[in-house]
Amino acid sequence: MRFKLAILLSILLLASTLSSANPGGEGDEIRSMECGGSCHGDAGQNGISSASIELETSTDVWAGLLTTVTIHVNGSDPSSSRLVGAFLLSNDQGAKDTPAHDGWQIIADPNGGVSNYVELESPRATDELSFTWTLRAPAAGQHPLMGAVHHGSESGGVAYIGKSSLNQISVMEPPENLPRLSAEFSPPAKRDLGEELTITLQTENVDSFSVEYRLEGGTPIDLAVTDGKLTLPIAVNAGVIEWRALLEGEGPDQTTPWFRIVSQEPGWQVEEPTLMLQGFALLILCAGLVLMQRPASPEDELKQYDQTPLIPTEGIPVGWTMEQWQHFGQQYLDDLAGGGPI
Repeated sequence: MRFKLAILLSILLLASTLSSANPGGEGDEIRSMECGGSCHGDAGQNGISSASIELETSTDVWAGLLTTVTIHVNGSDPSSSRLVGAFLLSNDQGAKDTPAHDGWQIIADPNGGVSNYVELESPRATDELSFTWTLRAPAAGQHPLMGAVHHGSESGGVAYIGKSSLNQISVMEPPENLPRLSAEFSPPAKRDLGEELTITLQTENVDSFSVEYRLEGGTPIDLAVTDGKLTLPIAVNAGVIEWRALLEGEGPDQTTPWFRIVSQEPGWQVEEPTLMLQGFALLILCAGLVLMQRPASPEDELKQYDQTPLIPTEGIPVGWTMEQWQHFGQQYLDDLAGGGPI
């Protein structure tokens, strides 16, 4: 019976691990907008968010070059967790709507990853919350982008969804002599606290350039550049630092978008398959220990009963308990038979 129970527990563990969902609102990921409704329960029971949602893009977007897109969210009134999730989407159809479906490549998301759905903590419900992505633009033409948010409420129980309007982004073919960052250059998006970061800038059609940096939304500060390399100050607190390059060459001068670098505590990396195998091995070990414990058989109980001295006809001595008789009864009988003291 115990062996069957151990097998059943093993099957349940595997089933729950392998078939568990990764619902929206449970971390950054590449996700379709339809997950914003269905992954939190019944999509038909979601409410309409009262938040104001706007999409901001760069003025000039060149095909194959880097650009930034920001979703501004105001008045989301989130749940007590203060988390607000934002989607960057290429259409409002709820399917095949990630930026990659229309040729956009995510270089960095607001948290330093490469996801189109990210979560940030809102400090206060009335404050504006901004989500900025760095993208590599698709081929020249009209390419739509939009933003959407997903959050809970103070009352709980209902998930709220809101969307911005669908923006048509005009992606232009860059002039041949346009000063630009090399197509192979990808700006770093995150670093650990206490880490000094040196970036080697790769450019094309550039005669000279300068670099400036700032704390998120702060005043720009000039940064020294030596042999095409720039070194950002050491991060002592978690937060965001931004930098951009001013490029000069034969073509029209260009200023890159503000590239964000997220500074954070070093994180632990856990591989789910490894964790599952370790948990399964622990379960097998526990099951083995349970099976090794032999239950008391009726024979063992009978042996224990047989070792209890027989009670004489006149009964056990006055004032004795059965427990005392079990331990000292045989000595009493021996003394009684030998005529010794009782």
